[in-house]
Amino acid sequence: MPKQFSLDLKRGTVTLLCLSRSAYYFAILFFCTQWSDAADHAALEPVKKLFIAMSARDGDAMRSTGTENFQLLEQGEVWSMDKLVSVVKAPRKTSERKNFFQQIAARQSGDMAWVSYWNKAEITREGELRKIVWLESAVMIKVQGQWTIQLLHSTRVEADKQPKDIEWNLIE
Repeated sequence: MPKQFSLDLKRGTVTLLCLSRSAYYFAILFFCTQWSDAADHAALEPVKKLFIAMSARDGDAMRSTGTENFQLLEQGEVWSMDKLVSVVKAPRKTSERKNFFQQIAARQSGDMAWVSYWNKAEITREGELRKIVWLESAVMIKVQGQWTIQLLHSTRVEADKQPKDIEWNLIE
């Protein structure tokens, strides 16, 4: 147990053992937890790669972004990566999809991070443009030194509730 902070007025000394230990533990906590709100955190990259792969309808590339037990919470349903790939690759008319992101926040502690972000898709099918916006978050873990998606949570945002001040970043 560390000694309690004490002040000895007779000797004019201050016992700083408790304070120095507290500062040490605070420094460890501060330097082991990274906060990022400005530039996109590196942990967001696999999410971007997932959506690029979805646009290309590339199931193998999609699978490479997630862990073996990847989980997607999509509009009240629980999906595996296999379910997501099957939905993306389902036969349908040709379309073009552009993906846009705006990171809200990211937090990292060691080999685990979470990111929150706005996601927008512009899908053109038979000459008709459709814009869809989601509010999403992802839990990422490092697997063999690479950020990988463990959990993705997606909530579609209706047009009247979408923020108007987002600066969308196109990913390609």
